[in-house]
Amino acid sequence: MKNQRLAVGLMITQAILFAIETAMIHHIGPRGSAMLLALLRGSAGVTLVGIIAWNTGWSVMKTAQLPLQMLRGIVSVLYLWVLIYSFAHMPFADATAIAYTQAAYIAVFSALILNERVTTLRWIATAIGVIGALLIVKPAFHDRNIVYLVALLGTSFNGLAFVLNKYLQRPGGDSELTTMFYVNAIAFVCNLPVLAMTTPPEPEIWPWLSGVLIFGPVGMYLGLIAVRNASASSLGPYTLLRLVIAIIGGVVLFREIPDLLSWLGVVAILSSCLLALAPESPRAQPRVAL
Repeated sequence: MKNQRLAVGLMITQAILFAIETAMIHHIGPRGSAMLLALLRGSAGVTLVGIIAWNTGWSVMKTAQLPLQMLRGIVSVLYLWVLIYSFAHMPFADATAIAYTQAAYIAVFSALILNERVTTLRWIATAIGVIGALLIVKPAFHDRNIVYLVALLGTSFNGLAFVLNKYLQRPGGDSELTTMFYVNAIAFVCNLPVLAMTTPPEPEIWPWLSGVLIFGPVGMYLGLIAVRNASASSLGPYTLLRLVIAIIGGVVLFREIPDLLSWLGVVAILSSCLLALAPESPRAQPRVAL
């Protein structure tokens, strides 16, 4: 139970850091290429690993699961590209809503890959959380075209990445620092060609790059520690907390008062997080398998 509380605290902190990162990226807007921001985030993530693992040196790169580490990194890059594609070709609200279906994918992959016994209560918690996200974002879903299908299927990459974090850190597996290194190193390499296609960011947006240089990588690291200390299915609803934090930030900073549906969405997401904490029966312990 102590480990579960630690994991929840880390996920809440991650949601705050990711919300700050998202706000800064939104402020940068078209003045910063998405692939360039991803490149900077990857390099910052590798740098953070180097700082934390300063005393252990190159040992942080040692892994007996290199194919899986490569898969984890590539999955993240694919999701980033799908995310960019969906936001470029879909209404903002629709793309955002689909992105938050990751909680459902986390539950599915937790059962399939980790062989976790996802209880009925956790399935309900996941459904309530996704409904809460839809109430806040209010997507229209007027169009029916291939872009929506690509976005919906592509979001599964994000859920898969979350579950692979848990799998890679199973007993006898890699540390969170090793996973952090490979995820960011692969993202850096895959986005490196952008340097030949874009110019450096304008000086006036450099302070806002702290979102991808500091808040994003630290949030990622905290999430890796969190998933080591709790089952992936119990943490899935907490990936929706960024929406709640965004609502609260809008009220506190900009005096933006949400409508009734948004408040209902906030209540639904918070309720889903509480339901996900319901203790498992002794038979519900996960048996890691792939």
